[in-house]
Amino acid sequence: MLYAFGEIILVVIGILLALNINNRNQQKINEDKITNILKEIQQDLVSDVERSKEIFDRFIRADSIQDLILNDKYTYNDYKSKKARRLPFWYVDFVINTNGYDNLMRNIDNVPEKYEPLLKDLKNLYVDKKAGIDVYNVRIRETVYKNIDHVWTSYDWNRDWIMGKHTDDAYNYYLNASEYKNMVMLYMNDRSNTFSISQSYSFSAIEAYHKINELTKSVVDSIPKVLALEPEDTSFLNNIVGHYKLKDSMDLNWPKDLKTIQITKEGNRLNLITENGDSELVFHKESTFLIDRALYVQFNKPKKGQFFVSGNMHGQRTYIKEE
Repeated sequence: MLYAFGEIILVVIGILLALNINNRNQQKINEDKITNILKEIQQDLVSDVERSKEIFDRFIRADSIQDLILNDKYTYNDYKSKKARRLPFWYVDFVINTNGYDNLMRNIDNVPEKYEPLLKDLKNLYVDKKAGIDVYNVRIRETVYKNIDHVWTSYDWNRDWIMGKHTDDAYNYYLNASEYKNMVMLYMNDRSNTFSISQSYSFSAIEAYHKINELTKSVVDSIPKVLALEPEDTSFLNNIVGHYKLKDSMDLNWPKDLKTIQITKEGNRLNLITENGDSELVFHKESTFLIDRALYVQFNKPKKGQFFVSGNMHGQRTYIKEE
């Protein structure tokens, strides 16, 4: 009996060991699978950040055109040139990649405990922020279609314009009609919303990318350049540091505490300081930086020793460096 009982104990121990080994193997398989999915999400995040930078560049170009139009500086010849765009009749939306996240959700029951801190960050990106992105995408689409429908059905010259016959009636409309300027302002408000939320998503995406590296203990040769928040060549930063005063602004209600601004440097990062506090200037490219994920700054524009800040429908504000 004792011998038989001992045999049973050995068999049970053997089964438990086999189950333990099997569980460990399955856990390793699950962990490897989730790790690969997280790497897929990282690839999606890099692609999304690239797209957000494209949105940024396109917004800057559109914002410059808006500034010229609203200041009556967009001329007959500008509209006549091949480079001229009819601003409120085209759009760029911000569509993010969700393949990796969708794959993760299909395997949510297999996510190891050590990866659970990521889930909140990824939900913020792919559920919360995506909901806002979708709203703004629909909004700008509707605005553009409404503008197109209005002009096509209201003005006979538009038919000639589409056929390549650019009449003076069309140019007079774009140059002089207050209706068109209002259309531009409302459209640019939608563009500003898309720009703002794409940049907010971009910052969160960069943070998530690094968090995945940290939790998966990934050994990477280099972080993709598109994720860099500092310029490779930092030699120009010292020339930007200094005190600036407001030179001109389209917005007559521009706050008094923003009449003067100081730019400081800590390491390879720039800060913009006003009476109400300071904000980090996040590098985009060349001499272009982002403030608070909603406004952008371009240094040495319109000329050296100056910068302008813009990013919404109130137009550009130009500052000049004080000696």
